[in-house]
Amino acid sequence: MNKREQKKVFLDKLHNIYNNKQLNLSKNTKSEILKQYTELMNGKTNINYASYHLYPFIKNECYNNKSDELDELLKLVLKYRWRSYFGMILCSAFDGFR
Repeated sequence: MNKREQKKVFLDKLHNIYNNKQLNLSKNTKSEILKQYTELMNGKTNINYASYHLYPFIKNECYNNKSDELDELLKLVLKYRWRSYFGMILCSAFDGFR
């Protein structure tokens, strides 16, 4: 799957979770989903960084709402989140060599 397809799948999952009336999402979670969705659509962020920001919100909602859609989104967020961590660590690891 290329980056464009990955982004489309990620955005579709965010859209479905945000508009699912059966889930009782908190206002903070909804606002963060909307923020990351718009930033992804405008090209201001990437999937990895959006996943980094969404992880704590989605994790809490998985505890409060038992939903297969939320579980799938959490797995996807975990898949992309590690890349953001890796980029942060790798960047800081080589700062001491200058």
